[in-house]
Amino acid sequence: MAKILMMAGIAVVLMSLLGFAVLLLRGRIMAGTSPVLMSLKALGIRPSEAEKRLCRERVRVADIATLAPHIRPRSRAWWQLFRMASQWHCDVVIVDIRTFAIVAAIELDDASHLKRHRIRRDILLEEVLRQAGIPLLRDRDSEKLVRRIREFLRHHETDTDIISTGGMAPSTEQTEPGEKAK
Repeated sequence: MAKILMMAGIAVVLMSLLGFAVLLLRGRIMAGTSPVLMSLKALGIRPSEAEKRLCRERVRVADIATLAPHIRPRSRAWWQLFRMASQWHCDVVIVDIRTFAIVAAIELDDASHLKRHRIRRDILLEEVLRQAGIPLLRDRDSEKLVRRIREFLRHHETDTDIISTGGMAPSTEQTEPGEKAK
């Protein structure tokens, strides 16, 4: 009986590995549908393997930010904020592969960000991320946003080098949101 169970277990593992290999070969493992990542690819930016691991798309805000430290945890107000934030996602979150610290959150503001409820959500999102110390890079124009991301990462890399050599890095301010529609 033990041999039969062991053989069945081995068969299940082999079938799972085979299925995974088929999906991998067909390219279905890639989840790359984020507008920001598509813009980067369209502009010819092909990230290396290490850089791919730094970008995560559609990350839930409640998973990366501590909500309102001045509000008593598990209170009614805290739960209201948590329910809202648990439904919010950032388009892309960049993570430092060495420390797994969050470097920045990225939002490409499409036309839906002009709606009243989205404007309110964006204001709250900016505040939650500001309180968590996570810079938010956002813009309506994807090319402008790509330039801002490059500049920010170049600046962030310089700050990281200064810190690693024993110096003090200058503090970075919250990145201002992109221009609003006229």
